[in-house]
Amino acid sequence: MQFEDTVRKIIEKECEDYFLGVADLSLAKKAVIQQYGSLIDKYPLAISIGLTLPIIVQNQLSRTYKNTVLYNETDKQLDIITTKLSGLLQNGGYKAFSVPKIEMNEEKIFINLHKLAANLAGLAWIEKNDLLVTPEAGSRVNWATVLTDAPLESDKPMNF
Repeated sequence: MQFEDTVRKIIEKECEDYFLGVADLSLAKKAVIQQYGSLIDKYPLAISIGLTLPIIVQNQLSRTYKNTVLYNETDKQLDIITTKLSGLLQNGGYKAFSVPKIEMNEEKIFINLHKLAANLAGLAWIEKNDLLVTPEAGSRVNWATVLTDAPLESDKPMNF
């Protein structure tokens, strides 16, 4: 619980509206576990962090421009959060890997890992169209993930 309080303080220095959960990656389907291979062996848990994208009042800026600006801004916030969180875990003697916000290859392996972690942490579900959706903010959330071997209590996945 003390660790979670520390993490929440780190996140709340960057934003007010966020999601936080811990996923047990061994709960993923066998095919998914095979896709990530030794990564899940080294880091059996994922800390999922989502920042809600603000609703912008319509103005003369194009929708694409606004979305790019919003995602870039929350990407910066998520980078700060995951860097601090990884450092906290490593200083505690645990392994930590901050999953990049970029696509690793055409299979979008890192993007899918963010979705998997948020889903297994009980924060969101994956729609048939592959969109990650939360009950509170819909799909207006930008996600980041830190993989770790720290002995954290995982949250329960969503069942929809």
